[in-house]
Amino acid sequence: MEGQDLQHRLGSSRLVRLLQEWAQVDGESARYDVAERLGHWLSAFDAVKLDGALQTIASYPAQTKLRGQAVDASVVARQVNQVKADLTALITAKVTPARPALPAAPRTLLHTLEEDDARTESKYAPHYQRYLGLQKQMETAVGALRAQVRQMLSKGSPALRQLVALDAVMEQMLGPREQKLWASVPVYLERRLEHWRQHHQQAIAGQGVDDDPIRWRQAGGWIAAFEHDMRDMMLAELQQRLQPVVGLMEAAQNATDAPSPQAAPPEQAEHSENSESQ
Repeated sequence: MEGQDLQHRLGSSRLVRLLQEWAQVDGESARYDVAERLGHWLSAFDAVKLDGALQTIASYPAQTKLRGQAVDASVVARQVNQVKADLTALITAKVTPARPALPAAPRTLLHTLEEDDARTESKYAPHYQRYLGLQKQMETAVGALRAQVRQMLSKGSPALRQLVALDAVMEQMLGPREQKLWASVPVYLERRLEHWRQHHQQAIAGQGVDDDPIRWRQAGGWIAAFEHDMRDMMLAELQQRLQPVVGLMEAAQNATDAPSPQAAPPEQAEHSENSESQ
């Protein structure tokens, strides 16, 4: 059941929808289903192990009488939104090729340098290195945020403490599988680069015009289209990585919004006292 639930959540994620769409464009939809592949994470052994952990968590700490402290959900939300904003800014930042300053360079030399930049970016290696770098930054920032939010919620109500324990178990159990998933995502990116290259080459052949590498990186060019797809993929991955933290944040908000027990009206309190004295 856990594996089926995981597959359902993956199938509805932005990341999987994007990868599935790309596969259909490339005519590969009949070969595999992305959600089905990514959903086969929990083996029978994992399911038994998870069930045991859930039973332990279900009895702790709800049986204690420690009500816990009030959790400031607004502080949790600010921290989550700040990390999300910082990583989004990194992902969407415009990348320009490193080049030494040439203030007096002739136009022909600048044109040659721009062509060289375009040919470099037409290869997969620089994009792959950037993606790996951004993945590392996401992993570090989101991991630290998740631990920090758990620490804040661990001082809260019994229900929040149960959720913290469950999230820790899920991270430990699914973490290695998640790492394998993130390592496989750039494979789809490489296929996307080839998709746009072939699309461009077919268009040039059909139009019978000379190819101009400088236009590859301009608006409407095939490298620009690929970079747009790459940003979409990275943003989708960020959303997927943040899901557990967002779940913790929403739990804190729900706990804050829940009505607190109120004292009985004066007449009810008086009636209760009279009943006890009788």
